[in-house]
Amino acid sequence: MSIVDIILLICFIPAVVQGFRKGFISQVIAIVSIILGAWLSFRFASAVSEWLAQYIQGSEQILKLIAFALILIAVIAGLALLGKLIEGTFKLVMLGWLNRLLGVLFSLLKAGLIVGLIIMAFCSLNNTFGFVSEETLNGSVLFPPLKDLAYTVFPYLKELLFWNK
Repeated sequence: MSIVDIILLICFIPAVVQGFRKGFISQVIAIVSIILGAWLSFRFASAVSEWLAQYIQGSEQILKLIAFALILIAVIAGLALLGKLIEGTFKLVMLGWLNRLLGVLFSLLKAGLIVGLIIMAFCSLNNTFGFVSEETLNGSVLFPPLKDLAYTVFPYLKELLFWNK
């Protein structure tokens, strides 16, 4: 196990705790919000970046990145509110240990998606600045599968931000 694996594992510790505390419903909403938010961000980042260009000066690439982030945050926040409403309804039905167990599993999946997005951004920056050698990254047990997961779930991000695999 390399230092890269240890860093990645540390990222998953809060996910286990959060999944146990919040449960299944909250974690499903969170995963849907990340995927839907990323997809909507990709679809509308160009249009929103054109609108932002009226108010913010910057390169097209930076404006697209800002637009992407704004849309993603708005979708995640909106679905979080919806999730609270649904969760309130489901509190009447006691799912107990199953709710917590499934919450942990979905929280780990959610953390994997988030870490995967961070890995995609890191790979793009690493290709430019060479922070960590490819041998070190590929020698990791967790880095390659998380990278592959991110590129499978979010393939359109490569096109949007010119990220390379």
